[in-house]
Amino acid sequence: MARSLIIDLHLSEKLVIIVGAGNEALKRIKLLLNEECQIIVLGQKPNPEIEKLHSQKKIILKKIKLSSTKFLKELKPFLVIAATTDKSLNKKIIQDAKRMNIMSYASDSPGISDIAFLSLINIKDIIRVGLSTGGSSPIMAKKLRMKTEQVLKNSISDQDIQLIKLQKFARIESKKYISTQQERKKFLYSIVHDKHVKELLKDGKYKRIQTIIKKMVKEWS
Repeated sequence: MARSLIIDLHLSEKLVIIVGAGNEALKRIKLLLNEECQIIVLGQKPNPEIEKLHSQKKIILKKIKLSSTKFLKELKPFLVIAATTDKSLNKKIIQDAKRMNIMSYASDSPGISDIAFLSLINIKDIIRVGLSTGGSSPIMAKKLRMKTEQVLKNSISDQDIQLIKLQKFARIESKKYISTQQERKKFLYSIVHDKHVKELLKDGKYKRIQTIIKKMVKEWS
């Protein structure tokens, strides 16, 4: 198996084109709906759920039959997903996208795709854990996710979730007053280990902790 780097791809405000409008396309759309990206679906006979998403203005649907990859040059997407039943068309989309430095994916050609979709565990829309077999077996990735999901959900507490939110708040505040990344990192660790913060976290006094963070960051030296 070729080695790959697992990353969290930020798609916010990016254009993603999905070619095909059947069940495979719908599966990819559902994964992308919460990514705050623009989704354009190109397909001749769309799944009823895809039509519904279009009517709800969650995606853009263009009912066309594609025989070429001209749309890549015209629309210039950040990512294109080939999800048609025509394997040769899917392959051509990926090949042409590569020549144009556009990221591409096709479930029937994982070996030449630029990305692979992980089997995701979503914990309160804050933590996402991805399982991958590198495209070798999506079925096993799904099976392993089902075995792992409840264990993780039982292990991660509400306090952990709130601490993540507070760390995000602290990072934003620290950038206002602390100039170097190294010092900001030290400051964020100090919050995690602060006894007063831990006590307030147990009592659910999140607003109070935010006030303390603002005071701490101003006094940091």
